[in-house]
Amino acid sequence: MGTKELAPIDIEIIGPDDLADITVVSKVGKDGEGICFFDRVNSTLSVASDLLEAAEGANLYKVKVPDGYTLHDLIPSKKDAESVRALVRDANGKINGDVSLKLNGVSPTQVATIGLAAAAMVVGQAYMTEISDSLDRIDSKLDTVVAMIAGEQKAKVKNAISIAKAYVNLHDDYASKPREAFQAARNEIESRYNDVGEVIDWIVEQLEDLEKRLGEAKPTEKAMALLLNELGSYKEQFNLCLRALSALAMTRMYYDGCMDERSAFVERGRIEEKSQEFFVKWQRLSGIFELRIGEIKGAPIALPKASGNVVKRLASQTPRAAAKSKLLEAKVGMQSDLRKATSEAKANAIDCAAGIDRMIMAGKTARTMLTDGEKCWLIDDGSAA
Repeated sequence: MGTKELAPIDIEIIGPDDLADITVVSKVGKDGEGICFFDRVNSTLSVASDLLEAAEGANLYKVKVPDGYTLHDLIPSKKDAESVRALVRDANGKINGDVSLKLNGVSPTQVATIGLAAAAMVVGQAYMTEISDSLDRIDSKLDTVVAMIAGEQKAKVKNAISIAKAYVNLHDDYASKPREAFQAARNEIESRYNDVGEVIDWIVEQLEDLEKRLGEAKPTEKAMALLLNELGSYKEQFNLCLRALSALAMTRMYYDGCMDERSAFVERGRIEEKSQEFFVKWQRLSGIFELRIGEIKGAPIALPKASGNVVKRLASQTPRAAAKSKLLEAKVGMQSDLRKATSEAKANAIDCAAGIDRMIMAGKTARTMLTDGEKCWLIDDGSAA
């Protein structure tokens, strides 16, 4: 057994003066009952009177698990009354055994029971918040964007989003069912995740076809405008699919019970890989579009969008000068739209990956709690970062 596996769980008696620098995240009553969630404010405003009473009676303990574990991982040990078992996960976040952690001063059963309830509540709340936020953003554009997607791919995306919405709300129901049913739900989420990944691959393939047609197109404003609109459509499709991929990844992590940085690294890496494949093609296309837009000659197909009295200004110019002015503004407008689309797509990709990081932060705070042996307060004392 390695050094990390033998690391003790820290137990420290806490007095009233020690509460000043502690932020209370949640409180859990005896046997996991009476869970409530506190806003993350200074503990002097949020600490309940019973917590202060426990500290004043020297009956309050701070319990902190070693690096690499969380309270969510604790299980009472049947072999050693003074120890708890901590779950160990492999590189993919799957449970791969357990190790014993020493504990003194508080009943291991009490610590494991209330610690698990506290950690599960906070992490579950974080998961639900992030997943729901992603799904809400999808809903705001779902009908418009899905209408742009080709038939077979459209069905995959709509089905995947429906599965994410259903299973995130049914997590607790499935958790109470036989293990086989819970695993089947988890595998369904995995399958829909893979479907969305395939749709993103399909979108990247469409960019390759668009690049070919862009090279063959005549450098006219009408031709470039049509192709630019098509590129914008693929951007919207990619943004929605990547957010769906992120929501499904978080839902799968929710079912797997993964809240560690290693699991986040794996999931974030998958999203970044899909994003990179898209942006390699997008950047190349953007460069070609810039060049082709610059080659446009002739009269514009519509008056440019500009401030001031455009008609009056153009009337004061010669016909040739007015045409050049209108064409220049049209070309600048297309280039501006292209750069804006690039910025929006990159911002969406960054936020999709960041959502997973925000969930994992809850896991970090789920390493330390205060307990009097019956109730517990999950805390952030600044040492979990």
